[in-house]
Amino acid sequence: MERYTAAIVGCGSIGNAHMEGYNLVDEVEVIAVADPVPMARKTYVDAYGIPQEFETVEEMMEKARPDIVSVCTWHLLHPAPTIAAAAGGARAVICEKPMAIGMAAADSMVDACEAHGTQLVISHQRRFTPGWEKAKALVEEGAIGEPLFVTNKVADGLTNWGTHSIDGSRFVLGDPRAQWVMGAVERCTDRYERDTMIEDACMGLVHFDGGLQLFIQSDLMREGAGAGCFEIRGSEGLLSVSETRLQIMNPSSGGWREVDLALTEGSKAIGGNTNAAQVRELITCLEGHKAKHRNAGTTARDTVEIMMALYESARRNRVIHLPLQEKGYPLQLMVEEGGLPVEVEGRYDIRGFLKRDGIDEAKYKKLWDEGMGHHQIMRQLHEETNPS
Repeated sequence: MERYTAAIVGCGSIGNAHMEGYNLVDEVEVIAVADPVPMARKTYVDAYGIPQEFETVEEMMEKARPDIVSVCTWHLLHPAPTIAAAAGGARAVICEKPMAIGMAAADSMVDACEAHGTQLVISHQRRFTPGWEKAKALVEEGAIGEPLFVTNKVADGLTNWGTHSIDGSRFVLGDPRAQWVMGAVERCTDRYERDTMIEDACMGLVHFDGGLQLFIQSDLMREGAGAGCFEIRGSEGLLSVSETRLQIMNPSSGGWREVDLALTEGSKAIGGNTNAAQVRELITCLEGHKAKHRNAGTTARDTVEIMMALYESARRNRVIHLPLQEKGYPLQLMVEEGGLPVEVEGRYDIRGFLKRDGIDEAKYKKLWDEGMGHHQIMRQLHEETNPS
């Protein structure tokens, strides 16, 4: 097996999960990071012993020339580094979810990677969790008959938790193609998530090939919500699915029955282990042993299209048949067109505490050296700077 070099773009919290994954794969060495914030780069260089740091992706590709690039920036910043990495000769890009906001952005990533022969993987790493993998196997075996209906309940925005939930449902069901979508959206506050405009609440119905349907609600009822939890009703039974727990009810189960997932302490983790599995599968693709990664960019593009179609349905007040014609961000277009007037003034970002602007970098380094995680540090520093 070959050895591969890798690089991290975006030295924030999620990049740590990518680093944990790479560190579990002997065939990969992380040789560079890119981030416009010097202290962010230094944190990674010091913590992980990474030899090279760069301000831009373009310079990193020219001088370090990594085989694999992890794009760990915020949502709206995914396309540019992905395209730059592909143009710079990367053999593969692993980009964080959601892949992009809007179909033009998603398609630009797919097209650029295809043009340069770069494999595009979107980090829907939960497809490697034992609950999802076993649920997929049971569906394929016909354990609940023909799948008919899926229910999903999430929070913190459709493009955040909803991305994982829709993607997970599609994975377990064999990645069916959506035919049409019907959606409804509420946005009374000026709500954002990682600088991306999001709704206060929404729900949608997705109709797939073969008559299978999926219902998703976001931020309408937080109790029971989860990014990786959903229930599948089939013609002969039910599955209750999460990343590390699976229950089945069918004619032979005697009511609800726990499915043994043979979990180890390592397999219960969603971070490094699943990211490592994602990288290992990428290597099998790069070496020609697997035709398509389960997290391929073209597969993730379809999840983006479902979410954008849900927003477009609310914008147009009608069923939206796919392929989606609108290439922009329908939620933002709704707001700009006056369809979702803000009733409670004051823009806020539910992940605003992660912004590095104006933080005490010396205190950040001290807390990091003491072993505190990035999210925890940023929340503490944000609360100290902006006491409620």
